[in-house]
Amino acid sequence: MSLELRDSNIHGKGVFTTERIRRHSVICRVKVVREITDEHPLDTDKGELLHHCHWYPDGTMVLLAEPYCYLNHSCDPNTFYYTVNRVSYCLAMRDIREDEELTLEYSLCNLNGLVWECQCGLPDCRGRHRCGFRNMDESRQIKYLPYLDPFIVEVHSDSIKGILDRQVKG
Repeated sequence: MSLELRDSNIHGKGVFTTERIRRHSVICRVKVVREITDEHPLDTDKGELLHHCHWYPDGTMVLLAEPYCYLNHSCDPNTFYYTVNRVSYCLAMRDIREDEELTLEYSLCNLNGLVWECQCGLPDCRGRHRCGFRNMDESRQIKYLPYLDPFIVEVHSDSIKGILDRQVKG
């Protein structure tokens, strides 16, 4: 897939595709610059920012390479992460038009619970919210169950079982 870094209407820079992408296609393997540790913290002088990072289930934080660190959040995303053995892939959640910005629902691939103001501008935008699958309302959790990063399923298996059981009984 051919990706370009451009100015985004959502926030700062964004990642755009230069071709159509079919639903469930693997868009890319998400490249990592390095692990962030106490000995090797983010260097803001070099433009390394917290929102350019990704977390693994064991709490390891990694700095994403360009352009992947510029995938913006949307309350109606078109991509999702799928992580296997600490390697993340970006897949298309739906068909994506040529020149469309690629977006993620950060709560589907994050555990850290940061509170922030969403800037996606969509009618059903959640506005100020806490990142994390368990912090989403149940209807949104059900909508995005098929797109959860496997480590989120593992971490929240009891909650997810409860959601599914309530649906069966409903």
